[in-house]
Amino acid sequence: MATFTGTMQSKELMRKVSFSAIIPSSTKSIYDPRIDEYKNEGPFRTLYLLHGWDGNHEDWIQNTRIVELATKHSIAVIMPSGENSFYVDHNNGDFYGRFIGQELVNETRHLFNLSTKREDTWIAGLSMGGYGALRNGLIYNETFSKITAFSSRILTKKDVIHDLSKEDRMNRHLQYITGSKSYQDLNPDMDIYELVLRGNIPELFYCMRDRRFYLRR
Repeated sequence: MATFTGTMQSKELMRKVSFSAIIPSSTKSIYDPRIDEYKNEGPFRTLYLLHGWDGNHEDWIQNTRIVELATKHSIAVIMPSGENSFYVDHNNGDFYGRFIGQELVNETRHLFNLSTKREDTWIAGLSMGGYGALRNGLIYNETFSKITAFSSRILTKKDVIHDLSKEDRMNRHLQYITGSKSYQDLNPDMDIYELVLRGNIPELFYCMRDRRFYLRR
């Protein structure tokens, strides 16, 4: 297994973007005699893995067992830096949604030997990244066959927990992203429930404590 950290020039964000990658190699360990079992020349199944609020592209490698798990299952993992964008398209021209759902996938497939098959391409994330995985997995459902969301923030008109009008730092940032102080004005392309109703939903896995946010058809 090989790990990389680098930058790519993004047309959608009009700047260089940092990312980390885990790419399968021919051996798991030079001390492991079972080398032939691990040989896989690709194209590799790929997980696009999004970090949460105030994180960056190194979070998953530094704080989880993702390298171990990717090695065990022989999959590639691509982890972009999403800043605090919520991975949506912003009115100022920062098109994070397009970057995640289109540009990042195309560029990493060009850089590495990744599978182009929908069934081999997945997206997941934590918290803000969980929302980004849900939102972009649902919008770009012809690219991603599976979505996983861990403790995801859900942006929707049906939010019964969060009050977007309250003046705190997180809400001010969300007001900037959504362009409103009310979820009732939420862009349908940001509303998870609206996106679910459009159909053609990828296979969905999610982990959250509050049952009121479970997605229902």
